[in-house]
Amino acid sequence: MSWVVLNLKEMISNGVEETAKVYINNFSCSIEGDNGKTISLNPGIEYFLKHNAIQFAKMKTSITFLVFDGIDEAFLGFFTLTHKPLDIPADGLSRKIKDKIKRFSTLNERTNTYTVSAFLLAQLSKNYNIEQGKRISGSELMEIAKEKLLSAQNIVGGTLLYLDCEPDAKLINFYENEGFVLFGERVSESDHKHYLQYLSFI
Repeated sequence: MSWVVLNLKEMISNGVEETAKVYINNFSCSIEGDNGKTISLNPGIEYFLKHNAIQFAKMKTSITFLVFDGIDEAFLGFFTLTHKPLDIPADGLSRKIKDKIKRFSTLNERTNTYTVSAFLLAQLSKNYNIEQGKRISGSELMEIAKEKLLSAQNIVGGTLLYLDCEPDAKLINFYENEGFVLFGERVSESDHKHYLQYLSFI
């Protein structure tokens, strides 16, 4: 399958913000349950795309990419990337991961944490508002996101990618199958939710 990946910030700069909004408003994280009722799989992701993604792109806080089918131009999904400093607890890391992190981090001996500059996969979701047979898979969407990160890596460097994951068995299984390793957890100051933190090397 061929895909077209559009940078939301570039769409805004090129004067097609309203077109972007049309696609965004056609996005849904909801499915129909067995009882006929609508089930929202991740309302937080849908809220971000519809209420924050454009503003964050304008502020250069994070960049969202819209993914389309290269043939019929169906809006398949999106992902959002940014970069942030990250503190990684040394306790619990395997020797192999520690050896990799030591190459590009600073160890705070007082807190026993490594401080690194890392890419953050802030959002990633397929669009459920299209026929099931046309939907992109999570692995395909992850592959596209990593391709974008490799392009950024070739310009500015960077080795580490991380993400926050709700403690949901399906999500955990997905990210671990994609090569991510658990390194910590946190409680969000904004929504007070508990998140698991995963990292991967690119």
